[in-house]
Amino acid sequence: MADVVLFFASNADTMIATKALKDSGIVAKMIPKPANVTSSANLCLSIEAGSVEPAKSALGTAGIALGGVV
Repeated sequence: MADVVLFFASNADTMIATKALKDSGIVAKMIPKPANVTSSANLCLSIEAGSVEPAKSALGTAGIALGGVV
């Protein structure tokens, strides 16, 4: 299955999201921001496409705003 990219407003949010997803059992890999993503953060997270909805739920529970999904 293909990976998708989650992006956030800041690098700090990206790092906090990494921990929140890990605590929820979702594997997330921190990657540099792709050129086609508009965000002030330089880092994004890559996750499996099948994990998008559980990731959104975990981030919402943790109070972390998701900037978008590519």
